[in-house]
Amino acid sequence: MPLPFIVGRDLVGKVVSVGPEVTNFKVGELVWSNNQGYGGRQGAAAELLCVQENYLYPLPAGADPVETVAVLHSALTAVAGLFWKAQVKSGETIFINGGSGNVGSAIIQLAKSRGARVAVTAGNAAKRDWAIECGADLVIDYHNENIETQLSHFSPQGIDIFWDTSGKPDFETALPSMAQRGRMIIMAGLHNRASIPLGLFYTKNLTLFGFTITSLSVAELAAGASAISENLQILKAKIHSKMRLSETAEAHKLIESGKLFGKIILLPDD
Repeated sequence: MPLPFIVGRDLVGKVVSVGPEVTNFKVGELVWSNNQGYGGRQGAAAELLCVQENYLYPLPAGADPVETVAVLHSALTAVAGLFWKAQVKSGETIFINGGSGNVGSAIIQLAKSRGARVAVTAGNAAKRDWAIECGADLVIDYHNENIETQLSHFSPQGIDIFWDTSGKPDFETALPSMAQRGRMIIMAGLHNRASIPLGLFYTKNLTLFGFTITSLSVAELAAGASAISENLQILKAKIHSKMRLSETAEAHKLIESGKLFGKIILLPDD
């Protein structure tokens, strides 16, 4: 990272000036980006930003800036996993472990738009209600309900796509619930470990995907941006609060507390 470093990844803003070789944008246009703050690039938490035009995309007419910036990163993750990796089809069943979170919310909404049936886990009433609002067909209370039993009722033929957003995938529980030729997507940290029952994995002809957004090429980011823009009318995020750029440190403390449910939107102080 360049130091000093500007934090933040996603942004919505207005073009105030362009370089002499810029051809895609004009002053006054509303734009968005979800790929700042890594790869040597400065982040998004600033009043004025310098962004390469191939990392910037036009904001669709009528799109709300606050609602848009809240879904950008989660939506890109969902697009990459659902559309490019698992290639979800109408009529398929998806189980999202941890489906009431930011990424899980985007997965639910995009999966439903493709005609899939979606089951998720949630740990409390607020998260259950939010998952249902996003379109989940089944919400499993993982504190009080048996996940395997609930999934067997939800999809007796097995789950087509299993997506773990919890960072602690339980393959011993997931694999018996999978359908033949099912696809599995795992989101985890660098130090997570898991054990896979390989007999069930290969006899069910399963496929396991892992991916990172930071490794996407400029062309892939553009393709993801196109898919996001096409689906902005159905994408919504849980917004916890709106804060000022001068309160960025306080916003990070809220995130670090582990008690945050939803996104924090940073607005210019003026």
